[in-house]
Amino acid sequence: MNSETRVRTMINIKFTHFLFWIGVLFTVFSCSSITPLPTQETVKIYYEEKGEGEPILLIHGFGASTYSWRHLISKLSSTYKVIAIDLKGFGKSEKPLDERYSIHDQARIVVDFIEKKDLKNLTIIGHSYGGGVTLATTLRMQERFPNRLKRIVLIDSIAYEQKLPLFVNILRAPLLGQLGTTVLPPEVQTRSILKLAYFDDDKILDEAVSVYAEPLRKADGRYALLKTAEQIIPENIKSFSKRYKSILLPSLLIWGREDEIVPISIGERLSQAIPNSRFRVLENCGHIPHEEMPEETIRIIMEFLTR
Repeated sequence: MNSETRVRTMINIKFTHFLFWIGVLFTVFSCSSITPLPTQETVKIYYEEKGEGEPILLIHGFGASTYSWRHLISKLSSTYKVIAIDLKGFGKSEKPLDERYSIHDQARIVVDFIEKKDLKNLTIIGHSYGGGVTLATTLRMQERFPNRLKRIVLIDSIAYEQKLPLFVNILRAPLLGQLGTTVLPPEVQTRSILKLAYFDDDKILDEAVSVYAEPLRKADGRYALLKTAEQIIPENIKSFSKRYKSILLPSLLIWGREDEIVPISIGERLSQAIPNSRFRVLENCGHIPHEEMPEETIRIIMEFLTR
């Protein structure tokens, strides 16, 4: 056997071993996948509250938590009562093994939270997936408590059918999502997503990577992430999005020009759909303006709140 044949044989053997172990892993995860439990009636929601004055409710995006709002909480709490929640399945909130992780499911919980906290003259600020939850919450509030909401702010919000980023499609794929979230170190997953979300990678903090990676160390955190990815764009998005025109509240839309997750075209379309809205764009900014460019984002929000 010559050297070229020997090398080719070794490569074939290694590749065969690689395929074998991939097959084993898929078989293991297929057999050990988590079976959803019956829907839970109540979910324990973690929240942080700071300051006095008119209330502002902050709703984070996909894979995030109250930590995402640290800059806004610090600034806005000097004038307002700022309440940041961890959505069901994220941060320190409960992560039940059920199927209810759509924006509509989250909105029901948020509306119940608003009612129990007796929040009035309320401003809701929602980001990304949390922006979708904010839209669903607003439409639900208009039906049940039409006089409680004062205004909304949407930051790079999901709103329509769109091409989903690769990492979301991987999470949505049967077995592959579970395999990836379990085998890859949480910090690797988190940093790769933040690199896509940020325009300037140098602004990604090690602390942020650590905080967002923490829930992925446990099975219930991974389960919630996968279930949310499956339902991130609701099945009724076409009929649901037709209702945006009924939102008459003063509305501010903020977008990063270079957003590669929810492109600016979504923001432009949404600003046309909501009658009483203004649209502000941050240059050289990605999907998370309030983390990547906090000072500029806060300035735009403060101008809107005090007009």
